[in-house]
Amino acid sequence: MYDVIIIGAGASGLMAAAAAASKGARVALLEHKDDIGKKILATGNGRCNFTNTDMSVNKFHGSKALIKNGLSQFNYSDTIRFFKELGIPAYDNAGYIYPNSRQAASVVAAFRMELMRLHVDVKTGINITDIKPADDRPGYCIQTDQSSFKSKRLIIACGLTASPKLGSDGSLFRQIEALGHHIQMPLPALCGFNCDGLNFKKITGVRCDATVASVIDGQMTEQNTGELQLADYGISGIPVFQISSLMSRALDKGQMVEVIIDFLPAFSDDKLNGYIKDRIITTTDNRSLNEMLNGLLNNKLLLELIHKSGVSPDKKGRLLTDDDCKSLTRSIKHTAVSVKKPRGAEFAQVCAGGICTKEIDVRTLESKIHPGLYFCGELLDVDGICGGYNLQWAWTSGYIAGEMQ
Repeated sequence: MYDVIIIGAGASGLMAAAAAASKGARVALLEHKDDIGKKILATGNGRCNFTNTDMSVNKFHGSKALIKNGLSQFNYSDTIRFFKELGIPAYDNAGYIYPNSRQAASVVAAFRMELMRLHVDVKTGINITDIKPADDRPGYCIQTDQSSFKSKRLIIACGLTASPKLGSDGSLFRQIEALGHHIQMPLPALCGFNCDGLNFKKITGVRCDATVASVIDGQMTEQNTGELQLADYGISGIPVFQISSLMSRALDKGQMVEVIIDFLPAFSDDKLNGYIKDRIITTTDNRSLNEMLNGLLNNKLLLELIHKSGVSPDKKGRLLTDDDCKSLTRSIKHTAVSVKKPRGAEFAQVCAGGICTKEIDVRTLESKIHPGLYFCGELLDVDGICGGYNLQWAWTSGYIAGEMQ
């Protein structure tokens, strides 16, 4: 009989195990992959941006009650202190916090050593087939394809369906729902989107600084600036990820979603219009429009935006009219693409959705249906933007669930 069993050895599960064992609990950590911390290793391009000093509720989507209560109990400063005690000093890059080694592997190794020190029983390659409340409640029986386990408390940290190859594949949903809990449909977030409105096959592979703004049913909702990635299916990159959660939720509701792209955020409309007119004046030879604007943008992208403007790329620069200049400016600064669907969960870094918040005590993360049952991490209805926020939520919720005795 264990005091606590934790299912899932991702970020929140590892934190929950460390927090529970540090209180003296006898803890088992069950993971169905062959090792712990698989998704941690992939974060921050292997560098693990594990928190951010600009921590606020508006960096997250989902249940505001969960976020507010969670961050009030375990915030970024607690995370930095926790890892420092594990021998992971923080490197602060303008508020984005990394391990000083810049290696996600350092974080996983630190957890591995801490769990060994605390005598946590870590079991990998575990496939859970059933979860039932024990007859002598409170307590839980966990059946696997090899053996069974029993504990006084159970923490489920199995994630949703983002990056299933790294462990979160939804394989535990059936058992969670059998316990009486409801899971809101997981939706891909921090992901790219399939779009119409440009000939994406012609501009695939192009990367450029751009501002993207989401428009849902005609109302602008969010915008972000950064390196936009253009692919044969549509748009991706960090600025798209940052506005992805609301778009995925809106598409799921059947709402109309567009993204307005400004391909030259360093130029105002007037500055760009003036630049084009200036090029007409200073280009004295008989260059085409495409040649006249060479160097303004990636050539493949520039040619596509000229086509979209309705002005012929072969039109001689000196023949451009005021209306032509305005059309070119609109095309470069205000291109609208229709968003059709998010890419699949296998391409998403996290998912929106999760366990119905009404079924959970937002202060303790304990089930209102089954005493002694807790949830943490991505399984809860909280998802953050890029920048260490999703890992902070994992540490926060894992610590709270693990600490409850």
